[in-house]
Amino acid sequence: MLGKSSITKINSYNWAVSIPVLRYVVGISCILLVTALMGYPLAYLTTVLALSYLAPGTKPLSFKQGAGFMVMLIIINTITLIISSVLKEYPLVFMPILCLGILWIYYTKKLPLVLKVFSIISVFVIPLLSLEPTGISALVAIALIINAFMSLVLSQLFFVILPWSEADEAFVKEKQQAPKQTEQQRFKYALNILIILLPVLLLFFLLKLSGGLLILIFIGILSTSPALANAKVGKFMIVANILGGLFAIIAYKLLVFVPMLPFMILLTLLVGFLFGSKLFSKAKIAPIFGTGFSTFLLILGTVTSSDDAAGSTLWTRLIQISIAVIYVVSAFTILNYFQKKKSTTT
Repeated sequence: MLGKSSITKINSYNWAVSIPVLRYVVGISCILLVTALMGYPLAYLTTVLALSYLAPGTKPLSFKQGAGFMVMLIIINTITLIISSVLKEYPLVFMPILCLGILWIYYTKKLPLVLKVFSIISVFVIPLLSLEPTGISALVAIALIINAFMSLVLSQLFFVILPWSEADEAFVKEKQQAPKQTEQQRFKYALNILIILLPVLLLFFLLKLSGGLLILIFIGILSTSPALANAKVGKFMIVANILGGLFAIIAYKLLVFVPMLPFMILLTLLVGFLFGSKLFSKAKIAPIFGTGFSTFLLILGTVTSSDDAAGSTLWTRLIQISIAVIYVVSAFTILNYFQKKKSTTT
């Protein structure tokens, strides 16, 4: 007889370590579901903006922090709207003020990274739309505030469902270990970003390219990415964003065959886990996968929220975002090259 056999438990998966990525992916997918059902203006931005709240190492906000965040954003949007409405007829005055505002947003430490993302999008979009004769900039300013409020409330809800854990602390320690920048370094970085953004802003404002608003929004999101500080990861960022765009195209093509909201949420979950598993890792290029996932959400959101003819513009959207990524990465790399060359010669 073989006797009584015993089965021993060799290994088990510790689900506690997956709480941050589960909160990130499941949270964004559920936020997409809510915004798709509500269908308010620019609802596709809510999921993209919520990514910042659920990013690795980002702690849940208190009620005071959330209220302060909304107050600051309302103030920035109101000031931007007033200046745009009053000074849009005087470009030689308007553009320097706009540039000073952008320089301050990137330089200051008073605004957390999440608020900087919201503020940059507002400062880019509202002035451009104020040039339109229909005067829709006020409506867009209100829509941006609504999107900010929805992304804040819904993302914080998932910190209640999946509370802060020890697994999150590892990403906080990585942030704390990052070298602190001096005032001179922060000003230099902010000035470099302004130099990169200025040609794009002039092009959009002089030619009134409101049809390419997606490029401007994505450049705003991309310009706040910590990965830009390292020019070596630029090529990986380009690949990750193009990959995110291709996944969005594949998802849309599948949705044509199965045009159901639950199916779209399942596709988002799948793509989210593919990018999220890389984002919540120890790899040096991990942050770029967050930008890649935002590309997926931005393209899929703009297409699914448009009319039936939007499917024909899928590749156009991908090309627009690819141009934005390649431009920002290339400009930052070239600028770093000449600055290093100048410092070595002096």
